[in-house]
Amino acid sequence: MRVDLFLKLAGLLRTRSIAEKACEGGFVSLNGRAAKPSSRLKPGDEVSAMLPDGRTVVIIVKELPAGRSVPKSERASLYSVISEEAAGR
Repeated sequence: MRVDLFLKLAGLLRTRSIAEKACEGGFVSLNGRAAKPSSRLKPGDEVSAMLPDGRTVVIIVKELPAGRSVPKSERASLYSVISEEAAGR
């Protein structure tokens, strides 16, 4: 699964186009390297993303969604948060 689509389905970024722009702008990294929007994810990958509100979140992918939509109640089961930093810290 593409990293931009995962960020959207996991609810970390609102739309895929926002996720795509975040990747292109260097605000998303995959396993310590800058991620392109089309970078492929697999369970166990570490993703770091600077969110629009200024927070930086680092997650580990637990599982990839089977379809193109994920109910809000199931989004948190797709990843584990390793760290989260507020803006300006």
